[in-house]
Amino acid sequence: MNWTVKAIQVGSIELDRSAMTHYKGKGEKITVPIWCAGATDGVHKVLVDTGIRDLEEYRKSEPGVAQTPEQDTQTAVKRVMGWDAQEVQIVINTHLHCDHSGSNGKFKNAKFYIQKKEWESAFAPLVPEAPFYDPLCYDKHAVNYFQWEFLDGDCEILPGLRIIATPGHTRGHQSVLFQTKQGVVCVSGDICNVAENVNGNLEPNIVVMVPEVYESFQKIRQTSHYILPGHEPGIQNGAEEFIVVD
Repeated sequence: MNWTVKAIQVGSIELDRSAMTHYKGKGEKITVPIWCAGATDGVHKVLVDTGIRDLEEYRKSEPGVAQTPEQDTQTAVKRVMGWDAQEVQIVINTHLHCDHSGSNGKFKNAKFYIQKKEWESAFAPLVPEAPFYDPLCYDKHAVNYFQWEFLDGDCEILPGLRIIATPGHTRGHQSVLFQTKQGVVCVSGDICNVAENVNGNLEPNIVVMVPEVYESFQKIRQTSHYILPGHEPGIQNGAEEFIVVD
């Protein structure tokens, strides 16, 4: 089964490049996108991550964040995929940081997939994690508890759609693999902020488990031909072409 995967931009962040490349490029100011991904096999409508909830709230942890009206998650999904929010059947959160789960509550008819460890971490974050977890993105007021599907490691969701555990950025981080005509596309979330993380073996922004980061990189290299990282600037909105995994 082949899937079509498209990049959906739902905001941007201005920051120092070194924040995402383990000190490489220190002093170089860049603007990176906030990516979600839409995917379909012709039957199912799947969204990976949901962007931010509240721009001003997110600025408390990321002062350089911006979002145009066209980048509001519901609007962006409609523009790129042609879907209304109520049509989305599956939402996969790579992790529950507020720029990846912020609009969960807008997708009322979806089933949500998350690692059980990530769910637990989000309600009891470590000190470096805490500024990036906002319970209003994923608590019972945003997503009905019975809409959640809790995972323990790797799992095939549908033919050609597999979730793999990629901890390191958070304790319960996961990435999503899609079989496409071109090969396997990894929607990596923030275990790879940018493709340079996996291709250059450079740690991403925010690391809570160092050895696991490099194990996750290796897992992506072993499984994937292409990657859509969480904040890669070298990809265009609506693109179906992604970065080659070396």
